[in-house]
Amino acid sequence: MHRQHYGFTMIDMMVTITIIAILAVIAYPAFNNYVIKTREQNARADLVQNINKLERYYSKNKTFQGYTNSLLEQGKSATYFNFTGIFNPNDYRLVASPTAANKGENNYIIYDSVKGMLLCEDQQQTNCDPF
Repeated sequence: MHRQHYGFTMIDMMVTITIIAILAVIAYPAFNNYVIKTREQNARADLVQNINKLERYYSKNKTFQGYTNSLLEQGKSATYFNFTGIFNPNDYRLVASPTAANKGENNYIIYDSVKGMLLCEDQQQTNCDPF
């Protein structure tokens, strides 16, 4: 009587594992980049909410002075970015700095009431791109 063997050989398993490993190596950086960009967009949305509040404050008080960092609100971006602001009489600047929880993020999101929304590699705006 002839007996048939069913199943996978060791070569089949090694080829399958190799293909899965190659796909994982390609997919992980793309996924990580997607997560970072999503966090940046959340921080940008929270900055826009604060911009609206600041503009309402200016329309009532005719100055940005008196507005403090304690009045800045954060929504979805609170875990991954810290917000700070500089408030002058006629202009302001909001900075979203990445936190330690935001691994892989090196960019600062800056809104300058004169220059607009910027994505910068540092807080001094030496290397920035429009957002």
